[in-house]
Amino acid sequence: MLTCKQVSNSLNKKDYKDLSFVQRILLKFHVRCCLFCGKYNKQVMETQDMCRHFRENEDSIIESADSEISLDEDKKKLLKEKMAQSMDC
Repeated sequence: MLTCKQVSNSLNKKDYKDLSFVQRILLKFHVRCCLFCGKYNKQVMETQDMCRHFRENEDSIIESADSEISLDEDKKKLLKEKMAQSMDC
């Protein structure tokens, strides 16, 4: 079984998906069972997953975000009015 220090070092050096199959299994087992570092290292693994997903889909994410961001004129006007009201208070 891996130690907390070995797990943390492995996760800090590279993405856990780049580890060998056996190392990934041991790492995941340790993270699930360890009371001391499990929560932290689970969050590190989730962050790596999110970053990997973003890198793989970066172009499509940015393109879809650019095309979907739009307010119609009525909502813009309402938003400006609310902002002005909050600044007056």
